[in-house]
Amino acid sequence: MSKRRSFKPVKITINGKTRTVYNVVQAGNTLLNDWPEQTPAAKAAERLVLDVFNDAAGPEQVRRAFITAAKASDIKFSS
Repeated sequence: MSKRRSFKPVKITINGKTRTVYNVVQAGNTLLNDWPEQTPAAKAAERLVLDVFNDAAGPEQVRRAFITAAKASDIKFSS
């Protein structure tokens, strides 16, 4: 994993399972496979994940969007 796609870890709890997300790929996988609902904030975070791979966004943007999506879905998180 490229260091440029890593970010400060975010710990989240979904359906009673706690995990720590360290990078853009993990954020994308979590949003696509584990997210409880597709809110506008979650969709925006998914788009930013793709933008990173097209060099149109940075990992910190994904991190911020991921946290915003967690808040919108009432997912417990800490960063």
